[in-house]
Amino acid sequence: MEELRREGIEVIDLSLGALKGVSELEFLNPGSLILLASEKRGRRELRVYKPRITKGAMETWLEIFSNVKGYYMDIDTFLKVGNSLGVLPDAVIVIECEAENTEGFELSGWGRECLELMKNKTRQMINNTGYTVQEMDIE
Repeated sequence: MEELRREGIEVIDLSLGALKGVSELEFLNPGSLILLASEKRGRRELRVYKPRITKGAMETWLEIFSNVKGYYMDIDTFLKVGNSLGVLPDAVIVIECEAENTEGFELSGWGRECLELMKNKTRQMINNTGYTVQEMDIE
């Protein structure tokens, strides 16, 4: 993401766990947010969506604490915690790539390709050129 920083795009790492990441976000209080994530959902693709949280705050907290998910970081947990605390701005877009299991810490060929797609999509959205975003339910 250093490449985006060099282009003057503010990039912060929120992968500290859902609770810490949301706390950092609350401190920053952004007016809009583009989240880049890697998640395993079973489809090798780039996904761009506006999250729609379907659970209420109480149900979210019961799930988070019963599964000790507050200290674990995945995009869905981060979005649910942020929403339940009222920290997420109205304008949130997720650019997500399918995670692949590989040996070691090296990105796979798909990982390198998807990272480039994510960076290009981020630039496109910041420059507000030709994109549409579908909503996706986060349960």
